[in-house]
Amino acid sequence: MEKTTVAILAGGSAKRFGSEKALAEFQGRPLIAHMVDVAQKLSSEIMIVVSDETQEENLRGIVSDVRIVVDPPSEIKSALAGALTAFEYTLTSHVLLLPIDTPLANTELLKMLIRMSPGHGAVVPAWPSGYIEPLHSVYLAEHAYFHGLKVMAEGLHRMRALLDRLHSVLFVSTETLKQFDSDLNTFTNINTPKELRAAERKSPRK
Repeated sequence: MEKTTVAILAGGSAKRFGSEKALAEFQGRPLIAHMVDVAQKLSSEIMIVVSDETQEENLRGIVSDVRIVVDPPSEIKSALAGALTAFEYTLTSHVLLLPIDTPLANTELLKMLIRMSPGHGAVVPAWPSGYIEPLHSVYLAEHAYFHGLKVMAEGLHRMRALLDRLHSVLFVSTETLKQFDSDLNTFTNINTPKELRAAERKSPRK
């Protein structure tokens, strides 16, 4: 299987959460540490993307052995901006994006997405409702970076806008992915402290 960079997007403002989400404790450890654990089971190439130097400094003491890259200065913070930074700095042809707040992610499910990525501009989980999971997706980095710059230049900042431009996007049904993660907890993200506690109850204590 071709090596893929796993990029953890940790630069969000986390307004609903009320504090720096990457530093929030989940089972006694910061969320960022859990997400790095997930990433290390997938690849030796790991990157954390943050919005500014303050976030970078906050994480250095926790994940000192992982490469951290900073978004270019901008008033607009978005997942797309973080994704473009990952695509720009990757050392591999493909990038798996992961959000900072899904510590229940199933690595076998994510490995399957990586295995499906050759020959596609992106591999994206999709729910029967049509909702998609662009931050648990694998991208052909150079292709996505080229089109992402164009999307941003047009004033668009959503990952869906990028996916609409990419060639050969493979949408994978979440129903299919249940064979790896029956409850699809991979996609359970944490937006509030209450949701953090609920996620802790779902996860066996390590």
